[in-house]
Amino acid sequence: MGPRAAGESGHELALVDNAIDLELDLRCYRLSAIKKAAYRFADRFTAVLGSPAQDRIAISLRFKSTVTEVAAREATRMFFQELLDQELREQIAAETDPIRTLILAHAFSNLDLIKREP
Repeated sequence: MGPRAAGESGHELALVDNAIDLELDLRCYRLSAIKKAAYRFADRFTAVLGSPAQDRIAISLRFKSTVTEVAAREATRMFFQELLDQELREQIAAETDPIRTLILAHAFSNLDLIKREP
């Protein structure tokens, strides 16, 4: 079962007026992950993000007029793969931030970062 269009449960995504409209749950994907994934696909489509409302955000993937529906669907599928990848990167970064901070603090703890005159 593929991704669903906003407000259309049970219907596959369709290319309408060179766009595929999505609605994403912000409890599943951070906004920063959505933006990063959209940026990675800037060569294939323009992602127009709506304002977050409650726990959801509307996104319109706008394609060039020459794109086929098959190509648009494939780009959308790949966008969802990238979105999951970016979300997992965000999650791992958040989970490992304290350790990363500790390692950096330890690495710099014995260094004198200010050049002092003799």
